[in-house]
Amino acid sequence: MRNKIQIAFDLGSHSIKSAVGRILPDNKIEILSVAEIESNSIDFGDIVDKDLLLTHLEILIEKMEKDAKINIDEDAWVSVSGKGIRSINSSTRKRFADNIDVEISEEIKQELLNQCADVQVSSDRYVLHNIEQGYFIGSSPLIRNPIGMIGKSIDAKTHVIHVRNFNLSQLDYCFKEDLSIEPFPVFDGYAASSSNLTRDEKDLGVIFIDIGSDKTNIMIYKNNYLIHSKVIPLGSKLVTKDMAAYLQTSLKEAERVKLQHVSAFSDFAEETNTFEVEIPNDDLRKIINEKEISKIAELRFEDIIDEINVQIKNIGKVYTDFKSGIKLSGGGSKIRNIDLLFKKHFSDTPIDFIKMKNVVYKEDFEEKREYVTLLGLLAWPIFNVEDKSSSLQIKDLGGIKKSISSIWKGIFE
Repeated sequence: MRNKIQIAFDLGSHSIKSAVGRILPDNKIEILSVAEIESNSIDFGDIVDKDLLLTHLEILIEKMEKDAKINIDEDAWVSVSGKGIRSINSSTRKRFADNIDVEISEEIKQELLNQCADVQVSSDRYVLHNIEQGYFIGSSPLIRNPIGMIGKSIDAKTHVIHVRNFNLSQLDYCFKEDLSIEPFPVFDGYAASSSNLTRDEKDLGVIFIDIGSDKTNIMIYKNNYLIHSKVIPLGSKLVTKDMAAYLQTSLKEAERVKLQHVSAFSDFAEETNTFEVEIPNDDLRKIINEKEISKIAELRFEDIIDEINVQIKNIGKVYTDFKSGIKLSGGGSKIRNIDLLFKKHFSDTPIDFIKMKNVVYKEDFEEKREYVTLLGLLAWPIFNVEDKSSSLQIKDLGGIKKSISSIWKGIFE
């Protein structure tokens, strides 16, 4: 996969982002083109206006082809997210006949992985990722790779991420039939976290929080395994809507206020600081106190924090179990002092922003956390070569032009 051109599309509710990149020998990504366009064609992961989506994708493709001097007509990594995503930890066991020791082969291992996926997913859903969490051979400790070992029985554990049939069918049809591009879907939370967290962070335990426009992805790693993932329907756009209602102004003006004047932790907003807000159909402007409006934003961000605590509790953990702490990412994490608000609620644990360092581009991407998923998609072949997810297996098949549904059916039958 080295030096192979990678194409990626991140389909968000606020904007659609795209990029062309090349994987360099040192595992860095050389970005040849990156583009973004505001779009409301996607709502919480669902295509709600296909014509608009196609128009915006064609604009992005034209720009990328011009910048990178290539034709985009083969395949691309495409993000999948939103309310259609579900995940569960699954397990299965295989006992060998006559209670004799049997050597674990790749075939036995793959059979167990397929069973983990099959047992948890209904017929109207597809498995996006079937991520290994280790194996037990008899009464052994947790084993990362059982190939070549012997035992009378073997247990497999995986983290299964699946999506509605409808989402993939629409995505597949849009890209293949209208754009002649083969889409390979990846859950955006997994793409963003797997390529931007270090191995040490995943080993020590880390809670990855990607705050988007209309949702927040929570990805929890421990001992180098993904042990929990969740999409919660709370994002930074709710802050914008609350402020628009409170200020009686437009969403566009409320978004400007959020980015320029809001402190996510209102204790660090200055009571003496004021600013003007435009009122639609009115020549007058409101004078708003920075601390007053920051308190509204803080309540919404605390809703996200409350849900993070629920997810940690649901897996029987406390946040101090994760020694690498919490890593914040996504466009919603760029609100001023949001890290300090997290430190207030998660005391005695490290709180840091994700920094994207393995990027070669004419601009500095280190602080552009809104691109974390897009760059994760470009880097997918680097960081997921051992992943047994169905999407990676499809990518390895190359140019076979089958429908997504038939491919998944073949893998998991």
